[in-house]
Amino acid sequence: MKTILLPTDFSQNSLNAIDFAIATFKGVPCRFVLLHVHMTASFVSDDLMTMGSSASIYQTLIETSKASMRQLESRLIDKHNNKLHEFMSLVDYDNFVDAVNQACKLHDASLVILGTKGASGLEKSIFGSNTVHLMEKSDYPVLAVPEKCKPILLNRWAVGLDYEIPLTKEELKPLIDLAAMTNALVDVICVKQNEDPLTPKQLKNKSKVAKIIEQTNSEFITLFSQKVLEAITKYCVEHHCDAIALVNKRRNFLHRLFLKDEIQKFGYHISKPLLIMPIKSA
Repeated sequence: MKTILLPTDFSQNSLNAIDFAIATFKGVPCRFVLLHVHMTASFVSDDLMTMGSSASIYQTLIETSKASMRQLESRLIDKHNNKLHEFMSLVDYDNFVDAVNQACKLHDASLVILGTKGASGLEKSIFGSNTVHLMEKSDYPVLAVPEKCKPILLNRWAVGLDYEIPLTKEELKPLIDLAAMTNALVDVICVKQNEDPLTPKQLKNKSKVAKIIEQTNSEFITLFSQKVLEAITKYCVEHHCDAIALVNKRRNFLHRLFLKDEIQKFGYHISKPLLIMPIKSA
């Protein structure tokens, strides 16, 4: 049985991502682990005012959150009514990224699915800070679901790869598994800054990727651009891809990628799920 971790802060964004996850794995036996993380900065005066003199802040907040999680779990069971799925809920008091990594390790989760916060007003990033930090530092694959993204079949993927990076079957397994569920098309995209031929090292790594994903319906695409993410997302829109997948080698790579002004402007229009696969071998 596949185990999927679903972080939630009870916002509409996170609830939408949970519905997306449950619908995506509708025909797959799954255990969904709901996780709510309390952080010190979340304390507000109203919480303190409602606490009895003998109750600790920690105990009161954790018990309140546990009750809310039990209610959410019950609602999801009633709403989706899927005998292939089972649910459990966790409440943690920790740094968000650490809590997610620990929960994944403890419950052997193969994927984390969470919602994103759309850009509005003066916001500079399409993603909420927790989502960005998790994509940068997660030890486990992360699927980020935009706030207005409705449950859809993921029938075509735009996958951005750098052939300088050697990849293993384990690292690409999240993409392979998701693509296999719908026999999806997988467009493997290499964005180059010039038309120089691939080096022997790059050719070797490309050949290895082709071997790993040979059971998928894949095609290899080369694009020329100075702006990697913009080129991939533009391709995704023009070719009606349902989702984007990227790998993350350096913990600060995605942070730099998403904070480029030109990427942000284009990023406002991203409405596709984004899969981030951490690289452990490089």
